[in-house]
Formats: sequence, C-alpha cells, structure tokens
Amino acid sequence: MGIWINGALAEEATRITAAIEGMTANEAAVAGTVFGLGTGFIIALGVVWFVLSVIADWRIFTKAGRAGWKSLIPILNDYEEFDLCWSGSIGIFYSIMVIAVQVIDGYTDENLPMVLGVVLLAAGIVSIVLNFKQSMKLAKAFGKGTAFGAGLFLLGPVFRLVLGFGGAQYQGKPE
Repeated sequence: MGIWINGALAEEATRITAAIEGMTANEAAVAGTVFGLGTGFIIALGVVWFVLSVIADWRIFTKAGRAGWKSLIPILNDYEEFDLCWSGSIGIFYSIMVIAVQVIDGYTDENLPMVLGVVLLAAGIVSIVLNFKQSMKLAKAFGKGTAFGAGLFLLGPVFRLVLGFGGAQYQGKPE
C-alpha cells in the first residue's frame, strides 16, 4: 500500500510539474496572485481570530476581578483562566504541560523516539479533554449552561465575546 501511495504521489507531482512548466507568464502570474490572496486571507483570518480572543479574554478577566493585561501573555492567560474555574493546582499542571509539549515538539529530529511521540499524543488527548472541561466550567462560572460551554469549546472567540461583552456576571468557581 505504501508503494502505491508513493507512486500515486509521484505521478501527481509529475502532472503538477508538467502543468506548471506549460504555463504562460500571464497564467503563472494569475496563479501566483490567487495563491497569494488565499494565503493572505487565511493569515488575516487567523490574526483577527487571535485579536478577538485577546479582547474577549481581557473582558472576561476584568469581569472576574482580574487584571485584563494577563490575557496578552499566552501561558499566563491559560493559568488565569483555569484559576477562575478550578480549585487546586490544575492551572499550574496545565501550564507546565503546555510548556513541556512545546519543548518536546521543538525536538524535530526525523527519528523522534517513540516515547516522545507517545508523550505528545497523550498530552494532546489530555489537553483536548481539559479544554472541553474548562469550557464547561467557564460557562458555569458565568451562569451559563452546557450548550454555551460547548460553544466556548467549538467557537471560542465568538462565545468569549458574548461572555465578555454580554450581561453575564462572574459567579465564582463552579463546584
């Protein structure tokens, strides 16, 4: 099966190369422009998504009586948000896990030891579960229900803006 996939990819690469070599200068300019506009749009969308997240988190932190500027620092942002909703040291655990995953992920040797691969996989699963639970707890901390928590998990910046700029008030850490 691997040989078929590699062969199919090689054939596709050959077809793409032939198509590119057969382009006129105008066709290449149009293709480059379309590619550049598409890439620029995706990057702009990512920047807007990030800015909306920071604005929403700033408002959420200030509603909860925390310093809004803490939303600007990525790991501190996560810690503060976990501290709004969890009792104990789960925020510290999550922050350490994020740092550890980034360090391990920075290890880009093509022969990544299996142990590190398993650690990354496990950390990814734990991160998804914690983020889902965090979304539910954040919704409850502001008096919202399970559906709102699911919205926070799936469309974070949109629901965070509703939470930050809406009428919801921080009610404390949920049980």
